[in-house]
Amino acid sequence: MAREIELKLEVDPDDLPLVRQDPFLARAESHSNHQVTVYYDTPETRLKKHGLTLRVRSVGGKFIQTVKPVTDSVGLLSREEMECEVRSLEPDLGWLSDHPIHSLLRDQKRDRLEPVICSDVNRTSWQIDRRNGSMQVDLDHGTITAGEHSEEFAELEFELRDGAPASLIVAARRLSDHVPARLGVLTKAERGFLIASDCLHRVHKADAIHVRRDMSVADAFETIIHSCLKHYRLNEPLVIRKSKAAALHQARVAMRRLRSAFTLFKPAVEDVEFQHLRHELRWFTAQLGDARNLDVYLERDLDEEERAELIRKREEAYDHVIDAMNSHKFRRLLIDLVGWAAIGAWRSSKAAQRPVESFANRRLDRLWNSIVSAGRDVAAMDEVTRHGLRIQTKKMRYAIEFLCGLYPHAHSREKRFAVAVEELQESLGKLNDMVTAKTLGAVTDDSWLIGSLEERRHLIAAEDALRDLLRTGPFWRAHEEVEPA
Repeated sequence: MAREIELKLEVDPDDLPLVRQDPFLARAESHSNHQVTVYYDTPETRLKKHGLTLRVRSVGGKFIQTVKPVTDSVGLLSREEMECEVRSLEPDLGWLSDHPIHSLLRDQKRDRLEPVICSDVNRTSWQIDRRNGSMQVDLDHGTITAGEHSEEFAELEFELRDGAPASLIVAARRLSDHVPARLGVLTKAERGFLIASDCLHRVHKADAIHVRRDMSVADAFETIIHSCLKHYRLNEPLVIRKSKAAALHQARVAMRRLRSAFTLFKPAVEDVEFQHLRHELRWFTAQLGDARNLDVYLERDLDEEERAELIRKREEAYDHVIDAMNSHKFRRLLIDLVGWAAIGAWRSSKAAQRPVESFANRRLDRLWNSIVSAGRDVAAMDEVTRHGLRIQTKKMRYAIEFLCGLYPHAHSREKRFAVAVEELQESLGKLNDMVTAKTLGAVTDDSWLIGSLEERRHLIAAEDALRDLLRTGPFWRAHEEVEPA
């Protein structure tokens, strides 16, 4: 099997002339061809469920069949692939007798293959040779059709031919200086499956993160970064094009999860770039705050004059958010993040190379102690203490979402813990929203905020959730029989 290392950027089709005029590419010779690629699966998407894709591509009068694992589609993508030439666009399983895919398709009636996705693209390719390596840059522009739906797309793929993977990051950064390209987070197959289910342009919540016990700290952290970036990028277009409140909320959650991962893994990943990247993430996340706060407050019952004024402020806030999302500074930041995650200096440290489980246990212990030390009486806490508890609870929620795959021995206890953490965070969040509403200047009657029935309901819910959380205790230490707090 061959192994490919590539980096993907998405491009607006209207910006394709800028790509072709880019100095990085203009000096190299190019050639173009037309490609039709058909992806196959069973009616129950058996291959997809087992982490495999099977495609046949027609190019230059030849038909190339390829099998690839479905791996993380963000950042510097490295994966094995099996290729062979076949006679037509129909797959030939005879070439796959030694591949795991063969065992998945033993029942020819139940597991019959059928075309599920078709991409029709014009590809322009450049071969770039530099002292630090050579690469192929492919610009694909065309359509992906799945079921009754079809979408136009354009993307750039930087594939390493020889040399250091860092050369791909350098190339992507140079191009992004002249072209408003964005980090790509979808393979063509992933895009096709989203199109088939009519989910490409819907709000996306965070997917499950598959951190395994056999991973190093470095591999686990990179996996988490990729998941957060994908979560963000899938929601970004809905914010830019439609100012959709739910998409902004998910984009903000993705950024907060990413920042939380930085904090969680700090002892093992802090290097010369760490603080700069962390500062830039803090800057960008802050750009989303006003718009999100206004969205939350506009969910309340308001008189017409008050609502009209807040809608005007919301439009201004969203303009500010979209400017930040479209900025060269931020687009470049995402490319820098995937480069740092893959090849940053931090990866060579002893701490980063150690097994992730023991590291995770210590970091979860630290978060747990910060929650326990806040006390049990939420109603007696002042706003600052309550806000601090909310922040620590949110970090704990994200941490166990990141790391739950490490603790299969404590699944039921982890589930109870996760429910309690989520309920505590949501109740404390509602209380914080009430405080935020006051800062917007739209509330004149303090009796609505302080001592109100609504506030009391959230306080009771928070105390119940905290009680359940303390009763469940640190599930990650379950095999050590740690007594609940």
